[in-house]
Amino acid sequence: MAGGYENAALKTQRSLALLNVGQNLIFSTALSTAMVLCTHGVMNGEMTVGDLVMVNGLLFQLSLPLNFLGSVYRETIQSLVDMKSMFQLLEERSDIRNEDDAKPLKLSGGSIQFSNVHFR
Repeated sequence: MAGGYENAALKTQRSLALLNVGQNLIFSTALSTAMVLCTHGVMNGEMTVGDLVMVNGLLFQLSLPLNFLGSVYRETIQSLVDMKSMFQLLEERSDIRNEDDAKPLKLSGGSIQFSNVHFR
Protein backbone atom coordinates (compact mmCIF):
# COMPACT_ATOMS: atom_id res chain seq x y z
CA MET A 1 0.00 0.00 0.00
CA ALA A 2 2.87 2.40 0.71
CA GLY A 3 4.09 1.98 -2.86
CA GLY A 4 0.67 3.01 -4.15
CA TYR A 5 0.66 6.08 -1.93
CA GLU A 6 4.15 7.07 -3.05
CA ASN A 7 3.20 6.60 -6.70
CA ALA A 8 0.07 8.71 -6.27
CA ALA A 9 2.01 11.43 -4.43
CA LEU A 10 4.65 11.48 -7.18
CA LYS A 11 1.94 11.64 -9.83
CA THR A 12 0.44 14.63 -8.01
CA GLN A 13 3.82 16.37 -7.89
CA ARG A 14 4.43 15.70 -11.59
CA SER A 15 1.02 17.06 -12.56
CA LEU A 16 1.63 20.18 -10.48
CA ALA A 17 5.05 20.67 -12.09
CA LEU A 18 3.46 20.32 -15.54
CA LEU A 19 0.72 22.76 -14.54
CA ASN A 20 3.32 25.28 -13.33
CA VAL A 21 5.40 24.94 -16.50
CA GLY A 22 2.29 25.48 -18.64
CA GLN A 23 1.16 28.48 -16.63
CA ASN A 24 4.61 30.06 -16.68
CA LEU A 25 4.96 29.49 -20.42
CA ILE A 26 1.58 31.06 -21.15
CA PHE A 27 2.17 33.96 -18.77
CA SER A 28 5.70 34.67 -20.06
CA THR A 29 4.51 34.61 -23.65
CA ALA A 30 1.58 36.91 -22.91
CA LEU A 31 3.74 39.30 -20.88
CA SER A 32 6.42 39.46 -23.58
CA THR A 33 3.84 40.04 -26.30
CA ALA A 34 2.09 42.74 -24.27
CA MET A 35 5.38 44.49 -23.51
CA VAL A 36 6.42 44.44 -27.20
CA LEU A 37 3.04 45.85 -28.26
CA CYS A 38 3.13 48.50 -25.53
CA THR A 39 6.70 49.44 -26.47
CA HIS A 40 5.58 49.95 -30.08
CA GLY A 41 2.69 52.05 -28.77
CA VAL A 42 5.09 54.21 -26.74
CA MET A 43 7.47 54.61 -29.70
CA ASN A 44 4.56 55.61 -31.98
CA GLY A 45 3.28 58.12 -29.44
CA GLU A 46 0.00 56.25 -28.90
CA MET A 47 0.86 55.31 -25.29
CA THR A 48 2.86 56.83 -22.47
CA VAL A 49 5.53 55.14 -20.38
CA GLY A 50 2.97 55.15 -17.54
CA ASP A 51 0.64 53.07 -19.72
CA LEU A 52 3.45 50.56 -20.28
CA VAL A 53 4.09 50.33 -16.53
CA MET A 54 0.36 49.96 -15.87
CA VAL A 55 0.03 47.06 -18.35
CA ASN A 56 3.09 45.38 -16.83
CA GLY A 57 1.70 45.75 -13.28
CA LEU A 58 -1.75 44.57 -14.32
CA LEU A 59 -0.38 41.41 -15.90
CA PHE A 60 1.67 40.64 -12.80
CA GLN A 61 -1.44 41.19 -10.65
CA LEU A 62 -3.26 38.64 -12.81
CA SER A 63 -0.49 36.07 -12.34
CA LEU A 64 -0.93 35.89 -8.54
CA PRO A 65 -4.36 34.19 -8.65
CA LEU A 66 -2.96 31.66 -11.13
CA ASN A 67 -0.27 30.66 -8.64
CA PHE A 68 -2.90 30.46 -5.92
CA LEU A 69 -5.10 28.22 -8.08
CA GLY A 70 -2.13 25.96 -8.72
CA SER A 71 -1.58 25.62 -4.97
CA VAL A 72 -5.27 24.89 -4.39
CA TYR A 73 -5.16 22.26 -7.14
CA ARG A 74 -2.09 20.58 -5.61
CA GLU A 75 -3.57 20.55 -2.11
CA THR A 76 -6.91 19.20 -3.36
CA ILE A 77 -5.31 16.35 -5.28
CA GLN A 78 -2.95 15.53 -2.40
CA SER A 79 -5.92 15.51 0.00
CA LEU A 80 -7.76 13.06 -2.23
CA VAL A 81 -4.71 10.79 -2.30
CA ASP A 82 -4.44 11.00 1.50
CA MET A 83 -8.15 10.23 1.91
CA LYS A 84 -7.83 7.16 -0.30
CA SER A 85 -4.90 5.93 1.80
CA MET A 86 -6.82 6.60 5.01
CA PHE A 87 -9.84 4.63 3.84
CA GLN A 88 -7.57 1.76 2.77
CA LEU A 89 -6.08 1.77 6.27
CA LEU A 90 -9.54 1.73 7.83
CA GLU A 91 -10.40 -1.36 5.79
CA GLU A 92 -7.36 -3.27 7.09
CA ARG A 93 -8.23 -6.11 9.44
CA SER A 94 -6.04 -6.85 12.43
CA ASP A 95 -4.28 -10.23 12.58
CA ILE A 96 -4.62 -10.24 16.36
CA ARG A 97 -8.12 -10.85 17.67
CA ASN A 98 -9.65 -11.70 21.01
CA GLU A 99 -11.01 -15.17 21.52
CA ASP A 100 -14.77 -15.39 21.59
CA ASP A 101 -14.74 -16.36 25.27
CA ALA A 102 -12.02 -13.87 26.32
CA LYS A 103 -12.48 -12.27 29.73
CA PRO A 104 -12.10 -8.49 30.14
CA LEU A 105 -8.61 -7.32 31.10
CA LYS A 106 -8.50 -6.07 34.69
CA LEU A 107 -5.58 -3.84 35.57
CA SER A 108 -4.73 -2.95 39.14
CA GLY A 109 -1.80 -0.59 39.08
CA GLY A 110 1.54 -1.03 37.40
CA SER A 111 4.72 0.86 36.78
CA ILE A 112 7.57 1.24 34.34
CA GLN A 113 11.13 1.43 35.56
CA PHE A 114 14.21 2.29 33.51
CA SER A 115 17.71 1.43 34.73
CA ASN A 116 21.05 1.71 33.03
CA VAL A 117 19.59 3.50 30.01
CA HIS A 118 22.27 5.17 27.86
CA PHE A 119 22.07 7.25 24.69
CA ARG A 120 24.97 7.67 22.31
